[in-house]
Amino acid sequence: MGHIITYAFKPIENPKQNLHVISVFERMEKGKDSVLVPHRTDFYIILVVTKGRSSHMIDFNEVTIAEGDVLFIIPGQVHAFRKGIDYDGWLIAFSKDFFYQSSRDHYFMDNANIFNNLYPVTNLNFQEDELNVIIALISKIADEIKKNHDIFQSQILHNYLSNLLLFSERRFKQNNIDETHNSTLNQDNKLVTEFKKQINKYFRNQTMVKYYAGELSVSERTLQKATMAVLGKSPKELINEQIILEGKRLLVHELMTVKEIGYDLGFDEPSNFTKFFKKQTGISPSQFKNGN
Repeated sequence: MGHIITYAFKPIENPKQNLHVISVFERMEKGKDSVLVPHRTDFYIILVVTKGRSSHMIDFNEVTIAEGDVLFIIPGQVHAFRKGIDYDGWLIAFSKDFFYQSSRDHYFMDNANIFNNLYPVTNLNFQEDELNVIIALISKIADEIKKNHDIFQSQILHNYLSNLLLFSERRFKQNNIDETHNSTLNQDNKLVTEFKKQINKYFRNQTMVKYYAGELSVSERTLQKATMAVLGKSPKELINEQIILEGKRLLVHELMTVKEIGYDLGFDEPSNFTKFFKKQTGISPSQFKNGN
């Protein structure tokens, strides 16, 4: 099962290779120190904690995790396990290629709260009876993966995973029922979520609020009111935050110089990136890189 635990797997003909399940304990044993180093993945990860308590780093945010917690990590985020890990559970990793089997799958992932980028981290807590449902689905996935591949396996695995995601999405909605019943806030959430999706796509080339407001067919004032209501930040602040976040990701994960990162993020002069980074964070890119 060695191929299941590596974060560098490549899609091959057997579809199940794009859906991986492994216990947290085995992941730590097989990965050793490599999982303690901040690393970036291009697939979705679900971390389920069945006992104990520890922390996990996601995009430079320390997240406390305990029994019953389910953590969702989206492609592109930098994350790391922490030393002195004192919990057990399951880690599920799957690619877009595996899950996107129909237009319904695309719609779900585009609109699911558990995998949206409105907030830095999505961490849900399940009561024992609900956690047992999650664990049962994971066990079915793990058992099916061990079987010889046939024409039915990919759909069976997809169905188990879909049920797990739907169950989690329902929990998210139940936790935020007040927001879903507030039509104004719900509309603001949708607008800000779409805004952040647009930022993720175009922040290297577009840094003006006017551009994004136009793409979203709203006025700059409407966008400003929505971001302030939902996140307490202006649209410009969110654009700057995305630039800084990507800069941090590249500084700790990629073998790129500060100059190369500056150019990659759309700065004409490396010195402008350094000035921008220091203004936003209080330290230089080199200081951040050396400290992480």
